[in-house]
Amino acid sequence: MLEAKAPMVMDCNVNPGFRIDLHIKELANALDTSLGIGAQLLLTAAVMKMMQALKVDGLESADHRALAKVEVTR
Repeated sequence: MLEAKAPMVMDCNVNPGFRIDLHIKELANALDTSLGIGAQLLLTAAVMKMMQALKVDGLESADHRALAKVEVTR
């Protein structure tokens, strides 16, 4: 996977594969489930924030490679 995706990230190619909006949907399911069983998913929550930042920036249809565009200060 990394061999295929790394060159795309380096070229800033974020054309749709598995879109940000689908990641947000799946991450929301995971976080909702974790709340129901009392588990903390700290990294999942951090990734959700990054995905939501990309959505705010209008990249909800971009591939998850768009994570390379998230500013560290968010």
